[in-house]
Amino acid sequence: MKKILIYASLLVFMSWINQVPASFAQDSCELKIDPMLMVFLKECRHITEVLGDNLFHGWDFKSTPILFYRPNVQELLINYPHQPKGFSLYTGFNPLHDKNIYIRDGATTIAYDDQNTSIDIDSIPVLVVADPFSALRNQIRDMMGRPREVTDQWLTNWQFIPDPYFKLTVILHEAFHVYQNRMAPDKYADESVVSKYPLLDPENNALYVLEGNILKDALLAQQPEAKREALKKFVAVRSYRQSRLDSSWVGYENLNEYQEGLAKYVEYKFMQLGEGIKPIKEMQYQQGFNGYRTVLSKKFSNEIDNMVSIVAVNDDRFGNKYGSGPLRFKLYDLGACEALLLDSFMPDWKDKIFKPHVYLDELLKQSLLLTKEEMKQYLDQAKKEYKYDEAYQNKLEFEKEGNRKIEEKVASITSTGKTIVKISYGSLTPDVKVGRYTPFGVTQISKQSAIYEMVPILVYITKGCKLDFKQAIPVIVDQDKKQIIFSVDAPPTRFVTDNQNKMDLDEFSLTSSMDIHIENNTVTIQLK
Repeated sequence: MKKILIYASLLVFMSWINQVPASFAQDSCELKIDPMLMVFLKECRHITEVLGDNLFHGWDFKSTPILFYRPNVQELLINYPHQPKGFSLYTGFNPLHDKNIYIRDGATTIAYDDQNTSIDIDSIPVLVVADPFSALRNQIRDMMGRPREVTDQWLTNWQFIPDPYFKLTVILHEAFHVYQNRMAPDKYADESVVSKYPLLDPENNALYVLEGNILKDALLAQQPEAKREALKKFVAVRSYRQSRLDSSWVGYENLNEYQEGLAKYVEYKFMQLGEGIKPIKEMQYQQGFNGYRTVLSKKFSNEIDNMVSIVAVNDDRFGNKYGSGPLRFKLYDLGACEALLLDSFMPDWKDKIFKPHVYLDELLKQSLLLTKEEMKQYLDQAKKEYKYDEAYQNKLEFEKEGNRKIEEKVASITSTGKTIVKISYGSLTPDVKVGRYTPFGVTQISKQSAIYEMVPILVYITKGCKLDFKQAIPVIVDQDKKQIIFSVDAPPTRFVTDNQNKMDLDEFSLTSSMDIHIENNTVTIQLK
């Protein structure tokens, strides 16, 4: 109860730290999402106008449609060409002076928290940014599952207060995705690869450590020749590391470095170039915002240090360092750093990057054209200089600890006092398809099985047969045993039904012909 009261107090506290003018509350149209989101959008338009082509030539930020949302409460659609079904014209507080802004209460396009992304609405790509309270609620839920000392540190260090600079970079990042997807609509990664990628492989992870440290030295080098020598080491290490991997894994890396790395690059360029920008006056109402001069250069320096830790997986900031999250996030930063280096070694790279099969690290390789002998020379040099053997030993321990943690995670689902649900699909299909999930929430158990969590997943089994989760609970999908396993609070008696073609509980719904067998706290469902 004490923990619940603390978090409730946090929500109350957050409601007044973002001070806004009294006039915000005088509009006839009730705005339930944070009005400062529109101020942030106005500032991002200002940033991109001031920086122009220096940020990313060809990108017109002002043309981007934007959706701000608080799940199942309200969403605000800005700069959209027409009024979609279910939306009405918004007439409230509007610092943007856009003529047509649309609003919808209740059902929202995205029904779960803290999703900053891009989606299509009526086939039109739209930037999506979550309301700060949605982000906070997601953080609180995460913290409630963390060890007490982690939660205490989060509270003591005021880490729950949102960083206004982070919100600005989120908007820039996700808006760039809209432009990027318009320029190359088919150039994106197959996210199902994360369930098979060798996340715990010691050699691959040790070489990643080298890549992060080399990129930092390359970016911070003052002399062009020192920068070039560091880049040669990176290319040699990257080429060797990827030569060990399956082509689908290499493709996954390259495409995510292109997709997420370019958007992260926009963040980095803003930090490098934006110190001279004079912010719009409304930004003064945002708690914690202190302009850009001296602030952005410090943030960029911290980002590069942070990049090294993210690539090396030095901590558990994402809540599951043995799952897919760290892989996904390291590709953001690696791609961004590669793009920054291309600014120096191939200034026209932006004219090439949207073409099919063109990737950031490949362009870096083309800028150097190292021979096989030079590749080996620089690989050996990098391994010695950046202490590969030490990194490899650390990643051996990482693998052992990871395997132990994954066993514990499996046991928390399959050996619990809650109701254990085992759905067997047998000969219905060789493989089921997980159609709704987040690539940040996948933990590989084996090459044929993985745990999906963080969002309510959707599993397609066969035509007309699907398993649709209403809550974010960990789910094991075992393609080898042809079984889906999870645990729920609902007692086994809730599974007794006369309808043998559909099951609808608080946690999930299942549409299929089925046989149900109950023994103690285990419910076995055989699909047919």
